[in-house]
Amino acid sequence: MGVSYGATVMRLNAFGNEQAVAQILFEENVKSVNHRYGESETTQIDYDRGAPILTAIQAIKAAQCLRYQSCEHPEFENSLASKFIEAIISNAIPDLDGYNTAQWAIYDKVAS
Repeated sequence: MGVSYGATVMRLNAFGNEQAVAQILFEENVKSVNHRYGESETTQIDYDRGAPILTAIQAIKAAQCLRYQSCEHPEFENSLASKFIEAIISNAIPDLDGYNTAQWAIYDKVAS
């Protein structure tokens, strides 16, 4: 998956880099809280390899929750964390029930 990040295009791969991705997402969330509440917390997160595998809908909801909690500072929309959150949502959507059987385009009638 290629992502434009400023003037740089990066190739993002979370597999094998789970700790780094978790840290990026966590730091963005902390930055948001610090911005909103005038704090200056910094900390580390440890990726839990034993965490449960989420269903597609739970991954989408968790990503939306993280986006909601991380968007308080002005640089969020262009952040790497924002790109990861959008990628989580985009990658989970095709796994939703009914996605593969839904029509690609809408014509005069929609199949039920």
